[in-house]
Amino acid sequence: MSTFTPSIKRLGTSEQDQLKLGMTLAKEGRFDEALSAFETATQVNPESVVAHLAVGNLLFRQQRYPEALTHFEAVMQLDPLLPMAPLRAGGAYTRQENYEKAIECFETALNLDPQSTMATVASVGLGQVYIKQQKYDTAIQQFRQALRLNPQMMMARLMLASALKKQGNLQAAISELKAAINISSEVPVSYLQLGSIYLEQKNYTKARNAFETADQLDPKIPAIKFAVKFGLAESLIEENELQEAIALLRQLPENKLYAPRKHKLFGDVYTRQGLVKEAAEEYRAATLLGSSDGLIPDEDIADLQALEEQDRWEELLESYRSSANAVLEQPKF
Repeated sequence: MSTFTPSIKRLGTSEQDQLKLGMTLAKEGRFDEALSAFETATQVNPESVVAHLAVGNLLFRQQRYPEALTHFEAVMQLDPLLPMAPLRAGGAYTRQENYEKAIECFETALNLDPQSTMATVASVGLGQVYIKQQKYDTAIQQFRQALRLNPQMMMARLMLASALKKQGNLQAAISELKAAINISSEVPVSYLQLGSIYLEQKNYTKARNAFETADQLDPKIPAIKFAVKFGLAESLIEENELQEAIALLRQLPENKLYAPRKHKLFGDVYTRQGLVKEAAEEYRAATLLGSSDGLIPDEDIADLQALEEQDRWEELLESYRSSANAVLEQPKF
């Protein structure tokens, strides 16, 4: 049950009253109540573009994409010349992995006002879809188009760097990331991506410096914070700073989502320390926790169990390390 906040004056039930109430509640972070107010506004006036957009945006925020699309599509019918609705619909379709519809919506938004701020966002949206489709050349074209309209747009530059990296053009990606840092040196993701490329290039000192800078900026988004910590730990391991890496990994809270990578890195540490049994156990944990159902194929279990019973940890180490690497193989920043 929500708690009444005296600072909010309860208004009437007109469309404008409900819109004002919804905006006030949203500013205070009371999103469920704000959604209710905006929904009331759509009931009072089913043709309210502002109310439908507000409801759609809040539903999108709650990851209720089909419901959000209902409101974005209503706006597209009410005001076909407003680029915001197809832009938001494109984002919802992207989250649903309906890439053809996403492209259609982003292109509609782009064509409605090709030189506007909305156009730059639409180009970035298109680029993100093309990355998901592994159409990197086309994605790069879209990000460059966004940067032609707004060279200061960090999202476009960071996504361009990501596409260039996926294409294998690491030096060009580094160049874009350095440009992003020149534009704003306070964005942790720029250093995170840079560190990830340096790791790939086996330039571990530069990787460590990049991750340390990102860490000092104290990223607030958990996924970015963990990625920075893991990148820093990996660079420390590669530099053979094992005690420092262990201390860093032990500081990380237990988290189901990130536990597989943590165990994999502990396995790397123990491997370098010559602790074969401990390393094999860590890789095994990474494999089990990293798979979708916590299981490994039946055909592998018998062989691994036989090795365990015989304490043949050297062979187990290689088996589990290979499994852990395969399970954790995923796109990096």
